[in-house]
Amino acid sequence: MTIVMERKEILVGKRPTEFLSIGPSFEENPNDIVLIIPGNPGVAGYYTIFMETIFINLKGTHAVWAVSHAGHCCTAHVTSQLGKDVYDLNDQLRHKIDFIRDFVPKGAKVTLVGHSIGCQIILNVLQAFEDSADVKIRKSYLLFPTIERMKDSPNGTRLWPLLCYFRWLAIFLVIIASFIPKKIKESLLYLYFGRKAHEHVIKASTELLNPKIIQNVLWMAYRELSEVYEPNIKVLEKHKDNVMLYYGANDGWCPLSYHKDLVEKVKEVDAQVCQQGHAHAFVLKSSVAMGEKVAQWMLS
Repeated sequence: MTIVMERKEILVGKRPTEFLSIGPSFEENPNDIVLIIPGNPGVAGYYTIFMETIFINLKGTHAVWAVSHAGHCCTAHVTSQLGKDVYDLNDQLRHKIDFIRDFVPKGAKVTLVGHSIGCQIILNVLQAFEDSADVKIRKSYLLFPTIERMKDSPNGTRLWPLLCYFRWLAIFLVIIASFIPKKIKESLLYLYFGRKAHEHVIKASTELLNPKIIQNVLWMAYRELSEVYEPNIKVLEKHKDNVMLYYGANDGWCPLSYHKDLVEKVKEVDAQVCQQGHAHAFVLKSSVAMGEKVAQWMLS
């Protein structure tokens, strides 16, 4: 099967966005779409192998799309001016609603796949389109879902001081790093991730060494920890027959105690625990395994 990844730079509600697609793009009006909503960083390129694996295992029956978070990717529309066009969590929620409304063909059947904070965004998307006749969301898969108590999680506790007090220091360090030649950046990233790291991981990570992008990443993360506390039980109850949650067995963002609490609050919700040891940031090493898993769920 021939796989062609198409990349577009688009504006979604005037917000700079990277859009990736395998199979028909939005101009071709596909009937069946898998739409991936990323975590944070919301660099769509991290999901390249994940997208390809889903497309192959579904035998090309679905268009597979990924939409970046606003301002998280290098596009011609991204301004280099710090402090301008910075998007918080609510902006990203509206961004995905606008994308679906403006770019998903009317009547198309959509399967949503969220990762990390992308799962919180999907819950808001489900709520926004509950009464829509134009958007048909068949199923939502929430992978390693950060939908509650982010600040109280082990990772949230560690990162809160950085996000609260030292964001500008991190941005300053990225400003310095931005002057490093591209080849040296890539060599340093291979040193960090390991020589077996896939090219798309290195390329996506290089995008983060941009002061404006890292400003958006850190500001969104700060708002996540500040705002994501109570799970949206109302939406989960209403859509539990068409929602699946997949928790990591050792996840510093959504520990197993969160899984236990959720299944007690939302009776009969499909909330599974990973038995293969995949990390929260599965796109770094487990894209194929997770892509196969999502495709199997869709086919079952």
